[in-house]
Amino acid sequence: MILSITLDRKKGGIANSLISYSKALDLIGEKHFIILPNDAAAKDDLLNLPNVQIFSITKSSLYFHLLTRFIFKRDCKKHIEDSKWIFIHNSRLINFFNKYSFKLGMINHSGKLRNTLHRAFNIFLTHAGYERFISHYPDNKSTNLVIPHGFEQLSEAFSLKKNKVLKVISAGRFVTKKGFNDLIKAAKKLQRDNFPVQIELFGSGPLEVELRKKINDQALKNIRLIGWTEDLHNEFRKADVFCITSLEEPFGLIIGEAMMSGLPVISTQTDGAMEIFGTEPEKKGAIYVDFSSPDEIKNAIQALSNDEKRLLLAQNAHDNINTNFSLERLSRKLKDLFEYAD
Repeated sequence: MILSITLDRKKGGIANSLISYSKALDLIGEKHFIILPNDAAAKDDLLNLPNVQIFSITKSSLYFHLLTRFIFKRDCKKHIEDSKWIFIHNSRLINFFNKYSFKLGMINHSGKLRNTLHRAFNIFLTHAGYERFISHYPDNKSTNLVIPHGFEQLSEAFSLKKNKVLKVISAGRFVTKKGFNDLIKAAKKLQRDNFPVQIELFGSGPLEVELRKKINDQALKNIRLIGWTEDLHNEFRKADVFCITSLEEPFGLIIGEAMMSGLPVISTQTDGAMEIFGTEPEKKGAIYVDFSSPDEIKNAIQALSNDEKRLLLAQNAHDNINTNFSLERLSRKLKDLFEYAD
């Protein structure tokens, strides 16, 4: 049995990784026991998975049991002691599990280096994150490795969309580091050039009012903000291109999900994008743009209005994610990790 623990309650990377890890573990016949807050976004989806068992309580109570080493929750304590492996999904949890360092992996979701000095396993999502850590801490005492996320293959085939106007989709939290301001500036340039495109931004966050005001004040007709959707995959099916203009992105799960739906990607060169697309992005399904470069975003969108180029990159993206970032590949890496720890 594999155990995971998180304090995270939001939708996003940790929630999605708990689901993908559970599915990958099921492929190798492993049960997954997950400790998490009772209002965690991933809870309902996790309960639908056949190999998952959940222990959920309030976040404050979870802190209490961490501080008391689960002596008042003996069933959880037994699961921790009997588990083959423990994954922690928040770096500040590392000190609560030091005694299990021989079977403990801290998944570095953020790409940052806080709480990475320990004797357990650091699991980085990208080689850039791994190399940054080794550069800063060459004499570290941990075991360090890279295990990127895995994605579930979709059953339906994809084909070139029949949209009359090129449809570009982007999604994420409306915060500065996601770079949505640059996409709005690109939309302004495209509208000025009378280029036919419709850009849709899915998400919410503290910058929502500011972003909406910029769109309205400039009378932009080719871009609009849309709230979160429970079925982003359905939106991917209707789109032509996925665009992510983040200023930083450790490993954008949403990029992989778009690629699984057969979308070519426009992306800045973040850690996550470099892990997925490497040094020859078009062969892997993407066009790179510089950080904070509306002109390059505009040019990339215009380039992908060419049906032949868009279909080629879509096929490359789909092949790349299926070959190099599948759930099966993730399950093999996890199995190797458990065998190495033994």
